Amino acid sequence: MKSWPAFLLAAALLGPACSRPTAPTPASGPAPLRVMASFLPIYAHTARVAGDGAQVSMLLSADSGPHDYQLSPDDVKRLAQADLFIINGAGIEEWLGELIQAVGSQSLQIIDTSKGTELRQGGPALPLPGAPESHDHHHGHDHDHAHCHAGENPHIWLDPVIAIHQVQAIEAALSAADPSRAEAFRANAAAYIAELRTLDHEFRTALGSLPNKNLLTFHDAFPYLARRYQLNYVGFVEAFPEKDPSPRHLKSLIDAIRKHHIRVLFAEAGYSPKLFTAIAEQIGARVAELDTLEVGSPDPHAYLVRMRANLAALQQAWQP
Repeated sequence: MKSWPAFLLAAALLGPACSRPTAPTPASGPAPLRVMASFLPIYAHTARVAGDGAQVSMLLSADSGPHDYQLSPDDVKRLAQADLFIINGAGIEEWLGELIQAVGSQSLQIIDTSKGTELRQGGPALPLPGAPESHDHHHGHDHDHAHCHAGENPHIWLDPVIAIHQVQAIEAALSAADPSRAEAFRANAAAYIAELRTLDHEFRTALGSLPNKNLLTFHDAFPYLARRYQLNYVGFVEAFPEKDPSPRHLKSLIDAIRKHHIRVLFAEAGYSPKLFTAIAEQIGARVAELDTLEVGSPDPHAYLVRMRANLAALQQAWQP
């Protein structure tokens, strides 16, 4: 067997290491935050602020809203892996306590984006059979069961100006949780807030000069929108979907609506327009549709797109 000279063997062993020194591995930053948002509007805001600096997911499925949500073991597992859980707050996530108890995590931070917002009572109710005639209101979604809110109205996200405050709260939470990406979060939030300010301006400009802005809705979801843009929020009509009004009650409901000279009844996406259609036929009104944004697939652009659709519906309904 032919032997290698010692100096050649040493060169063979050391040469590659000497000729190609290994570059030092750059220090990597912290792993992206894992952020869970409760439902669609909060997801859209969070995703726009996070950009590619955090992994953002939505707790609710695309066909479930905060009123319909049913706790599942899979959701508990998903939330247990999150660093932050961002919610609307104001009581819309009625199941929050049960969910947090099931997760049992001591490290999960819950960010309530309603903090600092002046909450309002809802509009006056025109209750139907099955809905108690009190301030607490009930309504049933086509999906399954009825629900109620007591006290302050939680639908703050439907006011674009309040949405800006929610975005600011989200940015502050993400920046505090991951300071290494705070600059990017702030830049993303600033760009998104500029778009929300444009949306607010569009609402003010489009609705400001329209006459007879009488707003009657199916769901008590729009008191914040009405106050922001000086709409006459006549009230809302709700009932359990399986209960049809009696002819006597339908007449009293129609009489109440006629007093306000309502020309358009605003039904809601995801709910049957059957009742409003029947009333509209009796009084010669039209039925339009407003979107509460509570249900839908996770989409960072959903808030702006669907709020502009609401604006278009209001404009079309109230054009003289």
